[in-house]
Amino acid sequence: MKKSGIDYFVTIVPFLLVMSLVLLFFIFPVQAGHILGVIRAYLNNSLGIFYLIFGLFIFLLSLYIAFSKYGNIKLGSGKKEHSNFAWGTMMFTAGLAADILFYSLCEWMLYANEDRISSLGDATLWSATYPLFHWGPIPWGFYVVLASCFGFMLHVRKRNRAKYSEGLRVLMGSHVDGLFGKIVDLIAVFALIAGTATTFSLATPLLSQTVARLFSIPNNNILTITILLVTCIIYSACAYLGIDGVSKLASCCTYLFFALLIYVFLAVDMESLYLNLDLALWAIL
Repeated sequence: MKKSGIDYFVTIVPFLLVMSLVLLFFIFPVQAGHILGVIRAYLNNSLGIFYLIFGLFIFLLSLYIAFSKYGNIKLGSGKKEHSNFAWGTMMFTAGLAADILFYSLCEWMLYANEDRISSLGDATLWSATYPLFHWGPIPWGFYVVLASCFGFMLHVRKRNRAKYSEGLRVLMGSHVDGLFGKIVDLIAVFALIAGTATTFSLATPLLSQTVARLFSIPNNNILTITILLVTCIIYSACAYLGIDGVSKLASCCTYLFFALLIYVFLAVDMESLYLNLDLALWAIL
């Protein structure tokens, strides 16, 4: 009998943990908000400088990987399955997602109301500087380094387990097959779920509001749930079709993104847009 390739421990435990947290947030929303606020303040005030240092290190490491002898290592063999444009669209959509349509445009307004930004001096200058940590080269450095590790592990080392713990086998040896490997994979899966939840929490309200205004329908929970279900169906179908399905979806998203970008620059009154943004900033301040 063929053994299943699914690691049920790594799959089920994060799911149960996330569902437990969601249930607690629903039952105790005030207490949960307070705890999350304390955690956020601690991470920002105590670990912020370490994140910046680590982000800079990762960015420099990505440059080293690209321009050193390791940059000449070919990940895979044979003819390319997709064009450079197709691979580029998949990387583009995987790295930016829907946040670029909303969060990247208004993030500076959120920062402008932070006490930390005000203490630095000109709020308009610093609030426009901090988003570079989200949309500049540093986050892409994280993506490049991690993707290079996985590509080397799968296509050069010929490992058949696409797990984070497997990437540490060179350092930890057989320990990745035990408790240590389970812990690494649990943290990785939980982080992926948390990141996906963040994307959905930012993108879904934007999509529901857009659909409601375009079709003059109420913006309620039914619409939000419908959008989530449609999104899950599309993603599941693409995942089922494999890399070809993902490539087609990424290409469609990229075409639509640039079409929207062209529309904004050609059809939108930029003077009114900037005026509204200025008014929004003054309202926050």
